[in-house]
Amino acid sequence: MIFFTVSDSRHIQGAAIVTSIAKAVDTTAITRGSQFDYRIGVEWYRTCELAITTALEAAPDLLLPTRTTQFCQDMSAQTGESLMKAVWNSPLVSLYESWSSEAEDPPIDILADFRCPPNNEIAWPTMPGPGFIFGCTSETMDECLGRGILGLPQNMKSAASSIRPGASIFLFNVTDRLLFGIFEALTPAAMNLEPRAFSKNPNATTSPFPIQIRVRVSLECPPLEDTDPVLGDILRNRRGGRIGALTNAQAEAIASLLASQCGALQYMIEYQEGLLRGEHVKDPPIALPPKKIESKPRE
Repeated sequence: MIFFTVSDSRHIQGAAIVTSIAKAVDTTAITRGSQFDYRIGVEWYRTCELAITTALEAAPDLLLPTRTTQFCQDMSAQTGESLMKAVWNSPLVSLYESWSSEAEDPPIDILADFRCPPNNEIAWPTMPGPGFIFGCTSETMDECLGRGILGLPQNMKSAASSIRPGASIFLFNVTDRLLFGIFEALTPAAMNLEPRAFSKNPNATTSPFPIQIRVRVSLECPPLEDTDPVLGDILRNRRGGRIGALTNAQAEAIASLLASQCGALQYMIEYQEGLLRGEHVKDPPIALPPKKIESKPRE
């Protein structure tokens, strides 16, 4: 059994059964000296989004592949069995083929997916990696925004461990059923950054939502209603409600949907097109992660 993980995703994306031994293949003619010169046959077994933290809880001896190990890592039979059980118990992820034709409807056997935009479409730039949806009520929302702190209950500590500075964060008001964003994580999740946050006791030593991160506004957008059909499509594989971790694709799709509502997505597209033409364009008055903006040198 082989398990697959995408670099920096902090998730295991699936597993496959090996059907042949590794064979050396001469790839110099087509890949100009690729370091991946061996091929094996596999039969795909399961597609999932299993968080590395969950995988380590199931298989504590699991070692992740690195560049030093040439992007692969052996594991014991016991570790493999434990990891396979965790993969099997994680929700299935459906893969959908994109459909970019505007002249006709997609064939019945192809599902158009908002998370698979045509190549000529530009998504809102987000930091590669998982995002997260935090929750609040109408009573705590002002405190969240005023303090610049979002919190989760203690039992979500493991789920929040994938949050990294720069991650795309969203805030779901469970009272009004509205999703707000776009926020950027400034810190990893930590215990009681503000022990008195969200508590009515001025002498509290721990918050009722102790798993906390600091955030700043990346882009202020009109909120999305929970009944928005596109939002529902993006999150259709989620279990357990709106609050929780997002895959990179889900975070990028929600950010793009929010940005399109206030015209920022179109502004960003025109800004990038100007850069590519070599024009001296004025930077947009919004926070854009710089690593996603690629431009040609100006002459």
